[in-house]
Amino acid sequence: MRRATAAMGLLVLWGVVGPGAPAAEASQLALPILTGAQKPELTLAQRVIEREWGPSEDSVYVVVDVPGWREEAYAMGLSAAAPGLGQAYAGEWRGLWFAVAEAAGWTARTIFRRRGDELRDEAASYAGPPARSTSNWSFARWSEATHSDPADLQTLYAADRDAFYDLIGSDARYLAGWAGDPPETRGAFSELRLHSNARFRYARYTGEGLWMNHVAAAFDALRAARLQNLHLQRNLDLKVRSGWRDGRPTLSAALERRF
Repeated sequence: MRRATAAMGLLVLWGVVGPGAPAAEASQLALPILTGAQKPELTLAQRVIEREWGPSEDSVYVVVDVPGWREEAYAMGLSAAAPGLGQAYAGEWRGLWFAVAEAAGWTARTIFRRRGDELRDEAASYAGPPARSTSNWSFARWSEATHSDPADLQTLYAADRDAFYDLIGSDARYLAGWAGDPPETRGAFSELRLHSNARFRYARYTGEGLWMNHVAAAFDALRAARLQNLHLQRNLDLKVRSGWRDGRPTLSAALERRF
């Protein structure tokens, strides 16, 4: 009985892998028959799957316009361009303070720059044209006192008059070019230039303050729009409390949600 079973097993194996196995030769997925001298080869196959992305026909997502909603980025951009406008868009009128600060800043900057130009012109008029020998500072007077060639100074005056006036007003090498009592004459000129430079410095500080006002107004508009949108949820409350503790003012804010 054991011999018959073993013989039957060999016949089945020969039918599967032998030369007379039509099923193995016909199937493209069947493993090839290898002899002892052959080596198996690895074959990789790739399949391209094309998909189309987009909302399905049974999608539950819909766009709903919420009354009273304020776009936070839009409010922020409005106040960045014109301080106070984003707060007005969000329905908060405290942005008026940013608008007032903007108007005051531009007014102050204009006044400072205008006064700086006036004082600078006064200083130039006080020194006079350097090519004229009767001016408070002249090329001829300086050249005669120092026996130097004023060609470089003349070139500087033609190219950059502001740099020229800074030079004759601060450098002791050009003190001899001043008329009368040179230190006193130059002191009056330097005083005018000093006040002029101070006005221009104030104008620069005011310009920097204007930039800071734009940035502060933009973030405050973001806050105003966010608070406006929080009111759409009836179970959310923003409570702000102020007081005095240990000799110092205190301010606390809490976002409360009711369940």
